[in-house]
Amino acid sequence: MTKTTTYTIFVLKFLFSLGLIFWTIKMTMSANVGQDDDNTFFSTYHKIDDNFNEISKQNDIFNVKYNTTIKINDKNFESLSYKDIFLSQRIIKKRADRKNILNVNSNTISIVITDIKTSKVITNYKANVIFTTTVDHKDDLNIELKNGINNFNISKKSYWNIMGKVTIGNDTGHFYLKTNSK
Repeated sequence: MTKTTTYTIFVLKFLFSLGLIFWTIKMTMSANVGQDDDNTFFSTYHKIDDNFNEISKQNDIFNVKYNTTIKINDKNFESLSYKDIFLSQRIIKKRADRKNILNVNSNTISIVITDIKTSKVITNYKANVIFTTTVDHKDDLNIELKNGINNFNISKKSYWNIMGKVTIGNDTGHFYLKTNSK
């Protein structure tokens, strides 16, 4: 190969690589990467990242004071837990206790809270729950729970994250469940 051919190949490879870099940047910016309005625990992921230890402490305090049962359709979940947040969505296929909790269309949810010391049922709690798909937030469903059974509809068959926040006075607890709809 001549010197000119070697330099030409080098310059073409350099320009091709530079073109791929610009193409990657353009495609990333047009896909709105990083622009997602994440609503985990009813906040932005920046705030959650900065305050996760505080959320963990709040949950521990809440679970020491109150017994909480979350019932979604026919499935009961004892205590407020956010441990599913650390699991991948594919783990649902292996975990029968989190599989097929939601139905497409008609579903029910209820939360029963009892004081551990007095065994008295707490009725003056405030609870919000978000049902969100793992891909986008177009089908998000935000429910403010009232005492008793609350009905809601899931629009499509998908993997779902169920996030909730329960407040009693100054005590706040969070839960996070991963499941799918059938």
